[in-house]
Amino acid sequence: MKAAFSLGSALMLLAGFANAHTYLSKLTLGGVQESEGQCIRPYPADRNFPVKDVTSTDITCGVGGVSKTASETCPVKAGSTITVEWHHDNDSASDDIIDISHLGPCMVYMAPLESNGSGNVWFKIFEDGYDAATSTWCVNKIRNNGGKLDVALPADIKSGDYLVRTEIIALHESDTDYAVNPARGSQFYVNCAQVSVTNGGSAEPQGYAIPGIYKSNAPGVIFNLYSSYSSYPIPGPAVYVSGPGNGNGESTDESTDVPVESTDSSAEESNYSSVENTDAPTENTGSSVEESTDSSVEESNYSSAEENTDAPTENTDASQNSATESPTEEISTDAPETPTSSAPVVTYTTTITAAPGKCH
Repeated sequence: MKAAFSLGSALMLLAGFANAHTYLSKLTLGGVQESEGQCIRPYPADRNFPVKDVTSTDITCGVGGVSKTASETCPVKAGSTITVEWHHDNDSASDDIIDISHLGPCMVYMAPLESNGSGNVWFKIFEDGYDAATSTWCVNKIRNNGGKLDVALPADIKSGDYLVRTEIIALHESDTDYAVNPARGSQFYVNCAQVSVTNGGSAEPQGYAIPGIYKSNAPGVIFNLYSSYSSYPIPGPAVYVSGPGNGNGESTDESTDVPVESTDSSAEESNYSSVENTDAPTENTGSSVEESTDSSVEESNYSSAEENTDAPTENTDASQNSATESPTEEISTDAPETPTSSAPVVTYTTTITAAPGKCH
């Protein structure tokens, strides 16, 4: 399904821009809702204002977020579901959460608290962009749910203290690169909370730097909300998924395909190359797999299996027939015309003295 905005729709959206911002208001951990601001790093004076410069340190935890610390670090179990809750002005029931004009995706990241968000430490645990089947953005969903969004924590990450970074990207002005025109560009609504994870595992997901993961002109940061579209490329790394092989933060499809392709050397070489070069035609991968299967598996395994299976069957039948019909009959084994090894070929005669029906 494609979405498109008319001029009238665009004007309606523009009317709401003045009252459109949002901020992380509350967390619900272990089924218990914390009070507003609890476990969350202190807000700046304009707590619902966005960050637009993706190269600024403000993109890490919001304006001034890396220089402040939450009053407490709240406990939560690995693998549990937390609820993050955004609001526009305050946490009242009448609050409008975020203006309908600010459509866009929602994302959640984590990083070890001791890093204070600096360096290649951030891994993504949640993302939700645009659902073409229902023409629904994540912003639509949180507006319809009182600002709340459920997020599952990875079950296998190490126990310890973490930053939880929540983010909404509002796309109403993202048709223009902020670096080209600072009056426009995508708007990032970012906050960080502090949690202490218990009952964890041993996984340490691959981290990425924030700032660093976004470019002002990258797909998903640049996006024309007022054009016709049927999909949206969510920016940033893939979501980390608990389980073996996913510690590097690669997407599920890639980490699943690699072990299968590596069972054959020619398939592995061809398909690893196709993973690195995403523009490579699909036929290259298919042909290498087919050639590898036909030549190295079918010719080597199936033909040798047939030869090895047939030969003992014939020899066994011959021995059994000879032993049954005439126990004292001499059996002559003909040597092949062309020896297959350096050992001498010997023609021998054996007299069977065993009881009928027994073979050696």
